[in-house]
Amino acid sequence: MNFDRYDAVLLDLDGTIYHEEHALPGAVELLRRLQREGRKFACLTNSTSSPQRIAERLRRMGVDLPDEAIYTAGAAAVDFVLSADFRSGQDRLPRVYSLATEGVHELLEGKVEWVRSAEQPCDGVLVGTSTSAFATEDRQRVALEILRRNRDVKLVGICADRVYPSPRGIEFGSGAMTMMMAYAANVKPMFTGKPEAIFFHELCGRLNVKPERCLLIGDNLESDIAGGKRVGMKTILTLTGVARREDVERLPVEQRPDGVIEDLTAM
Repeated sequence: MNFDRYDAVLLDLDGTIYHEEHALPGAVELLRRLQREGRKFACLTNSTSSPQRIAERLRRMGVDLPDEAIYTAGAAAVDFVLSADFRSGQDRLPRVYSLATEGVHELLEGKVEWVRSAEQPCDGVLVGTSTSAFATEDRQRVALEILRRNRDVKLVGICADRVYPSPRGIEFGSGAMTMMMAYAANVKPMFTGKPEAIFFHELCGRLNVKPERCLLIGDNLESDIAGGKRVGMKTILTLTGVARREDVERLPVEQRPDGVIEDLTAM
């Protein structure tokens, strides 16, 4: 495929570039081609981890990318936490109670004030998956108390994924965990990962490109294709992940991707 008409190529990771610890057909070759041609590109994922940890995973597959070429839902959550909107415009460190991963914690260390009890002032509760390092049962109870005590505290889900695959099988996703907290505390959550517009706009800002000048390749009709189309991107669905061709055929024409491929060898 000729990428000249696009200012940037955006590639989903899990289900598009790799599955668990194995690169998918055509993935390594496509990434090396984009590097060789000097094209602007980025890899994106709803992972609650940090770009640094994802880069290490890619290196084990033979792909060497700088951290800046990877944007995770965890990194998007960090960007929001460090924004003025999170702390309601006040000139001070954000006050955060975390139910997130070690990777997110590392990205925020030294840049926020960690809340440790329900009695402390708090700007927001940050939620990852139920298996996240900081999402123990005791910490979940404290987070719930914080949210019930103060309706101004933001409930921020790293992404809205209901589930995600792991070597153990299907796990509860960040979205499921966040909605459980929202229901129990009777508050409305927000999310920072795909398919939220905030995720794609922040990524395009980092790349200094406009969404409508980008091509997004992904395997998920909801988080990748719908999310990308919503901000004006051209989209291609690869059938190496969660979506199947019959899923596309059931969609209204205006919601379908601009192209469908079996795998990245077609690129």
